[in-house]
Amino acid sequence: MKKLKNYLMAGASILTVLTIFAFKPIDFDDIKGWFLAGDDPKSYQIGVVKDQERNGNVGYIKSVKESKGFGTVMQSFIPSDYLGKRVRLTGYIKSKDVKEWAGMWFRIDGEDKNALGFDNMQKRAIKGNTDWKKYEIVLDAPQNSKAFAFGVLLAGTGEVWLDDLKFEVVDKNVPLTDITLKNSSPSKPQNSSFEDQN
Repeated sequence: MKKLKNYLMAGASILTVLTIFAFKPIDFDDIKGWFLAGDDPKSYQIGVVKDQERNGNVGYIKSVKESKGFGTVMQSFIPSDYLGKRVRLTGYIKSKDVKEWAGMWFRIDGEDKNALGFDNMQKRAIKGNTDWKKYEIVLDAPQNSKAFAFGVLLAGTGEVWLDDLKFEVVDKNVPLTDITLKNSSPSKPQNSSFEDQN
């Protein structure tokens, strides 16, 4: 598999300030379409195993040594079919012994890898031991979107399994989960008289 260069917004201790980590993925030929990346990919391993509950193969990412960073099993593609639309990514995730946190993530890139939309589930992180559960991320894909990057990340130690990650176009009434600053900033001044305490 060719070495790919991508960027992933994440950070185990960052909630509102987003940082872009540049990284080189590790070559990994055993999972078609997927690769291992992150700011500390050598501390993680990815692969495929059979899972009876999911009735077939599932992917996984697990720590192989202590890490203060994160690893991710990920891929990216050109989003021609999704331009100008609201897009939902869904996926099934199960976790074991996740000490810090894990989450599905979805980033929409524009020119020069500028993030036009992003969510890594850090505000609703997966921790500890969890059974299979369906998760979702909803972002708007502007007309100038150049790439969708997505996957599941693991910060610190533990193991996470993933299955059936899918994209679909949804109605504009479906709430966004985007955590980028442009979506969390109000469009007008708020409570300038300090009388609104709700």
